[in-house]
Amino acid sequence: MLAIITGTIRPANLANQLKICNEEERLSQYAESLKFFIEAKAFNKIIFCENSNYGTEGLAALEEMARDNGVRLEILSFQGNVQQVERHGKGYGEGEIMEYVFDHSELVREEPFFVKITGRMKVMNIQKLVSVMKPEKSYFNIPNSTLRTLYDTRIYGMPTEQFKRCFQKAYLKVWDNQGIYLEHIYTQTLKENGIKVTNFPRYPRIIGISGSTGGSYTYVEWKCKIKDIISRLNGYRVKD
Repeated sequence: MLAIITGTIRPANLANQLKICNEEERLSQYAESLKFFIEAKAFNKIIFCENSNYGTEGLAALEEMARDNGVRLEILSFQGNVQQVERHGKGYGEGEIMEYVFDHSELVREEPFFVKITGRMKVMNIQKLVSVMKPEKSYFNIPNSTLRTLYDTRIYGMPTEQFKRCFQKAYLKVWDNQGIYLEHIYTQTLKENGIKVTNFPRYPRIIGISGSTGGSYTYVEWKCKIKDIISRLNGYRVKD
């Protein structure tokens, strides 16, 4: 199975939208996240793509580590549209990264399904989660039980052809300063295309640091066991 991990190592154009802007700190966090997913062996293919033209040398050492763990790692770096990201917001940049992956990656062409994960975070139960996912389904959860109008875009999974058909250009509608975030656009796209959403078969145990707020992602295991049941019952869906 394929993972697509997104990132921005040198976020100069997003300084007013992010709490964590130091490129060395961000690079270290991305490297730690990639190490985690490589060693987890939940995916046999991983794409890491970043949009600040940082280059690939800073993460090159991970390629040997990936080979030793039986993982094919593809690292992509390009310069995104700085002016458009400043104008539309960081969700636009995320969309640019995904479009670049689908236009330039070798690995994505080989896979019928992918799981997208926002960089610098770890999904601690990723092996159990991926092991029971079905490649014909679209997996999303709402970000929390009280926000039932949007799907979470930090982690989701779907068939590659579906993404190309319905989502690859959807980010062009993002306007953060008008309150129209990528989560709104993806939720709308799912509805407009009649795509049936399945919750993750287990609730994702996410840890890490949000680049936007500087806050920590964390979880409480006993609460997550309850959330597992709700997720299996498809209880984390947007209300119709």
